Amino acid sequence: MMSDMSWIAATRNLGWSPRLQSRFVHPAITFLFATIFAVLSGAGCYASSSDSAPELARAVSELPANSSVLDLPEGVYTIASTWVISRAGVTIRGAGAGKTVLIRDPKFDGAMVKMDGANSTISNLTIDGNGTATVISLNQPGAVADTIEVKNFDHIGLAVPASDCRVSNCLISGFGEASIQSIGIWHDAGRTPTASTIVIDRNTIKNNGMCGIYCTGGNITITDNQLSGNHIITSPGGGQIDIGNAFSTNTVATITGNKIVNGGSIKAGGIELGGGNFTVTNNVIRDHGGSGIGIGHNVVRATIKGNTISNCGHNIADKNKPQARAGIYIAYGATNVEISGNRCFDDQPNKTQTWGIILSAPPARPDPRFSPRATEHVVVENNDLRGNIHPEGLLNQSGARDRVVSGNLPAEANR
Repeated sequence: MMSDMSWIAATRNLGWSPRLQSRFVHPAITFLFATIFAVLSGAGCYASSSDSAPELARAVSELPANSSVLDLPEGVYTIASTWVISRAGVTIRGAGAGKTVLIRDPKFDGAMVKMDGANSTISNLTIDGNGTATVISLNQPGAVADTIEVKNFDHIGLAVPASDCRVSNCLISGFGEASIQSIGIWHDAGRTPTASTIVIDRNTIKNNGMCGIYCTGGNITITDNQLSGNHIITSPGGGQIDIGNAFSTNTVATITGNKIVNGGSIKAGGIELGGGNFTVTNNVIRDHGGSGIGIGHNVVRATIKGNTISNCGHNIADKNKPQARAGIYIAYGATNVEISGNRCFDDQPNKTQTWGIILSAPPARPDPRFSPRATEHVVVENNDLRGNIHPEGLLNQSGARDRVVSGNLPAEANR
């Protein structure tokens, strides 16, 4: 452990004032580090009544003009009011996830951290929601969350209402079944045409009651993430990755290289898509209640290629006709769909995945909220659909116009 003088010297190098040094780095005499000691020593008590947020905000405001990095030493910081980071271009950098910890005071119910400065970054720390609704929000263009842990929330772990943001290398975990409405990462650019962008890459997202990633509107890139145990408890549909909107077509999404397993609920799908243009390639999708990939009625273009989908369809009580229990399920009305080079199978002792691919029939009761449209311009080729409950592999009830079906296994899948 560093001596008091070493702590003070270290923070003087960060440009912190003597008052801030004594507030954050003198563990023997501050409430803050008394709390740190209690938590890290396993004492199991929560005694601090202090609020670190005002001093954290002041530390950012007092950074020298030629400095854009605030390094937070290892320790536990109690958040009893929203820490608003309003300075543009600043980086908040902890000593590492699990080392620098922001934890919510149980009496505080607001968002813990708001990144209100454009092109700002928060990294290398843990934010423990301690049961709060929303943990952190990236509110301005160019904001980045990198290598942070976000946990113990019951609504949204990481909200991204702004454009040109990135969430990378993060661990985001909710309460699972204890919080039926939680979403790991949420981004909604609205229903109108938008140039909004977001990149979500190399994250681990688990145990959320609603879904792992929800995004709609604008350009969305989701790559190389690991998702598991996201439940979809209350919704009749939806996936661990749920992208687009049933009422708009303004989403352009690329979803590639993700591993999406164990939906955690009988209603969870793998990837659900609606309302726009989608490229879904080289994902591993396994062990879900619904279909591995669901393509909604208002998809205007989709390329579904090179994915491996297995052991889905556990929701044997599904009320869709046909049931949404296939590897890939295309709702009636989707257009310009290419499904090629996918492997869809079930290797469970008791299979649940009904078909490799389903092209669904027109709905028996059309929804008056949506304009009627037919499925058309569909290519289904070079897919391996062997090993499902129905050995034919493909069920086509769509009557799709301009349809090409060829090169699939088994041979019956080409009829």
